[in-house]
Amino acid sequence: MVLEYITTRDLEGKKPGKIRIAKMKEESFAQIDFTCPECGKNEKRKEKWSEPFVQGEKSNQKFFVTCSQCQTTQKMLKLKKEAKKK
Repeated sequence: MVLEYITTRDLEGKKPGKIRIAKMKEESFAQIDFTCPECGKNEKRKEKWSEPFVQGEKSNQKFFVTCSQCQTTQKMLKLKKEAKKK
């Protein structure tokens, strides 16, 4: 198996949040470990690696993850885009 994408990030909100996304090249889904920064719920799940989870192409990709408990959506840009934004 070949790792296509992986990221671990801290998320800002009312509580400390964290997300880890890993996607293997051979699979059509991503493994997500998510701690919601709004409600604090921890969850592990698989999500289909396609829209609306991933939008855009190459360096313009955005990732959207929604908490299953409080329905808060987190948007993450690629790290390169975030660095340019700051």
